[in-house]
Amino acid sequence: MSARIFWDKGITLEFKGESLHLDVQRKPKGAFLLVSHAHGDHTGGLKTKGEGRVYLTRPTLALFKAAAGKEPPMEVKQVRYGERFKAGVFRVEAFNSGHIFGSSGFLVEAGGLAIAYTGDLNFVDSLLTEAAEPVDCDILILEATYGSPSYRFPSRNAVYSRIVKWTVEEAGKGRIPVFHVYPVGKAQEIVCLLNQYTSLQVYVHPKIARINRAHRRFRVKLEAEILEGKPEPGRAVLVYPKGFLGRFEAGRVSPAIATGWAVRYQWTGLEAFPLSSHADFPQLLSYVKASRPKKVYTCYGFSEALASAIRRKLGINAEPLPSRGEFKEL
Repeated sequence: MSARIFWDKGITLEFKGESLHLDVQRKPKGAFLLVSHAHGDHTGGLKTKGEGRVYLTRPTLALFKAAAGKEPPMEVKQVRYGERFKAGVFRVEAFNSGHIFGSSGFLVEAGGLAIAYTGDLNFVDSLLTEAAEPVDCDILILEATYGSPSYRFPSRNAVYSRIVKWTVEEAGKGRIPVFHVYPVGKAQEIVCLLNQYTSLQVYVHPKIARINRAHRRFRVKLEAEILEGKPEPGRAVLVYPKGFLGRFEAGRVSPAIATGWAVRYQWTGLEAFPLSSHADFPQLLSYVKASRPKKVYTCYGFSEALASAIRRKLGINAEPLPSRGEFKEL
């Protein structure tokens, strides 16, 4: 009997009558759920009560609880990178995906095949994470958020230097730099960068402070305080969630964002830095080459463009993951 794969608000593998769900955004219909990292677009299945068991890394669980403010309403099994475990008929191993702190991909054995799911992927080192680990596999399920040839990021160190230079210059003008970023992952990377390369006092939103505390449980050094009162221009920098754009007094602040989309897009009144927690187009191709799969399924983002490039440039059979209602026999 062969395994099969399909998409239904996340990825599902079926084998011998059992289901293994990967980052599904709905109540799992089977017994087993794998969660790759703590971003909200991958943890929907953790927020609804289910009868199954969820597998995730210890940092991912801690960050989820800090961000969501609650425990997952199902049985939880914490796993480590390199740890092998059974989820029903499936044999699974977690590996580092490099996306944010604690993020993981999963190597699944089913029907004699080694099936690797990357989750969100970053193939370069950052201040808080090591680059994703390539895994030898028969089938690779690969994210394609920046899977278009248009997305080629500058070196991370170059982007770091730009961020530090801009921040120090704006503070030197007597202004208050304000970064509007994702509260899980990107916020901590920015805080860490500012801690290491500036002497400015870093202030964060209470939600980001909770997530910072969760990182510190794993000896990740992040120094920032919750803002009470008004920050002192020229001596302070703020790191806040994206939804807080425009909530600070005009004329005193210099707002900025940090996102991979800044490679192609600009924002009026915002300094935009191309800092991403995802792999760009060349990194995705390099990861495929290093993992040596026989077949690649692309998902999320530019899945058609990436699959086409993998076929053309690497000579590997590749196609987008089947849409909802379609199944693929593996």
